[in-house]
Amino acid sequence: MNSSFALIFWNDKILLFHRDDIPTIPHPDCWQLPGGQSEKGETPIKTLKRELLEEVSYIPKNITFLGKMKTEIATAHLYLSFVSDAESKRFEHGPGEGQEIGFFTLDEALKLKLTPALRSRFSGFYTELTEAMKKRLPQIA
Repeated sequence: MNSSFALIFWNDKILLFHRDDIPTIPHPDCWQLPGGQSEKGETPIKTLKRELLEEVSYIPKNITFLGKMKTEIATAHLYLSFVSDAESKRFEHGPGEGQEIGFFTLDEALKLKLTPALRSRFSGFYTELTEAMKKRLPQIA
């Protein structure tokens, strides 16, 4: 099954989504990037836009495709967006989706209970992510 996720940066912070605390879902009560699994017939960008509306109630004006990563069971499509102060205020926790959303610095994010894959990526690409946020560069993946 395919999935799509977004790195959404506002200044030196990244938008994260707090998953529900339900034992029957993968990685309950963890923070992750906004996004999720594709529904039948969806393209990766349509998946992302649907998930963004559901989870954070807003689709940024500018979204750039970064690339895809193969996992054992799926392909994850990764997108990037830098948002302005005005755009950052448009994000709201989607009703019936997870527990909350928030913008965090990378150091703050690493103190949260992240999904294992996200913790690994944030730790492994710490320098690249930090530099990208400073310079607004899309060369992360």
